[in-house]
Amino acid sequence: MTIEGGDGPNSGGSVSISAGSGASTGGGLISITSGISNDSSSGTASLKTADAAGSSAGSSSGNLNLATGSSAYSTSGSMNLSTGSSASSSSGSISVSVGNSVSTDGGAINLTAGSATGGVGGSIILQGGSGTSSGSVRFVNPATSANFGVISDSTFDFSGQSSVSMSSTGTVELTASSTMTFSASNGISMGDSHIFGYEKGSETVGTIVPGELTLNKMLGKITSESTNLAASATDTITLYNSRVGVSSLVLVTPSAAGGCKPFVYEAVPSSGYVTIGVQNMASSACTSAYTLSFWVVN
Repeated sequence: MTIEGGDGPNSGGSVSISAGSGASTGGGLISITSGISNDSSSGTASLKTADAAGSSAGSSSGNLNLATGSSAYSTSGSMNLSTGSSASSSSGSISVSVGNSVSTDGGAINLTAGSATGGVGGSIILQGGSGTSSGSVRFVNPATSANFGVISDSTFDFSGQSSVSMSSTGTVELTASSTMTFSASNGISMGDSHIFGYEKGSETVGTIVPGELTLNKMLGKITSESTNLAASATDTITLYNSRVGVSSLVLVTPSAAGGCKPFVYEAVPSSGYVTIGVQNMASSACTSAYTLSFWVVN
């Protein structure tokens, strides 16, 4: 069956298909379905505008508009674009592409969610399919057709690019529930920036057990238990710290002298603690507690 508009000396004739209105229930439906086949593929359904035959600069091919109607009192209609399921082979794909341009820029694909004056604006959701492993969102180089970026439920990988830039006029925040790893073959540059927010704390030796304290921090300040360490006398301090391992580098330095000259002569890391040795190098005893600052590097 062929339904077509007639030719005209100016504009061609139009073809309009409209379903009937309903007074109290829904309006009529329009259903276009290709034919079924018992032995081969079902028929193809094509919807397109004609090519532009004119030779002038304003001769563009016609637009193709797919839209649902507006609604004053309820939600407007949804638009669903899907392929059928397959029981024994791969399901069909959906391709959205823009035509090539010879002399100017290529056309864009715009995805815009709906605005809301009295609520939250709509979201754009990109979801890979489920299976033995979840599908991903891939970014493809148009010149080589090679993937240069992959985002999935377990991967954010743009290693296909020689450089990736992430910038913001405000704050960029990266968080992880367990461990975050930064690695680079030529080193990691902080861009000559001010770095702050380190994990730190403070504690006094002997608060619970003489000669010992617990401070599970990367950086910290230790206040000595003794307030009158004699000249040439030594203190041995055991700092229990879950950040310390056998191969850790623990830097310890005096930060307040306490009226004498405390000298850190050893800081020996072990699994879960570090033993710190301090000697008063002054010719007289300390007049108050001294403090030490430490930094654990793993």
